[in-house]
Amino acid sequence: MKTLSIVLFALATAVTTLVSTESVTATYDGFENETYQFSDEDGATLEFQGLSSEALGKYDLTDESFKGKTFIITYESETVVDDETEEEITTNIITDLELQE
Repeated sequence: MKTLSIVLFALATAVTTLVSTESVTATYDGFENETYQFSDEDGATLEFQGLSSEALGKYDLTDESFKGKTFIITYESETVVDDETEEEITTNIITDLELQE
């Protein structure tokens, strides 16, 4: 039991996770390599690794007709920091989409 407690403590302290929610207006560029790609007004590329079920129910972004359309995107950005290597890995998941007309 003592060994299990030590292992669980070591795992809990080896990774730090930060989650934030943000919104941005961007133009849809397409779906490539399992990533939804958008461009913001400054021309920066924004990549999202997934969509929530709510966002997926609103728009099928695999449909080519949405390319070039502008959306207000609400997303969660999760950054995991490995305490041993100090490497940061960020995953962006779209939680809501609103098509701008």
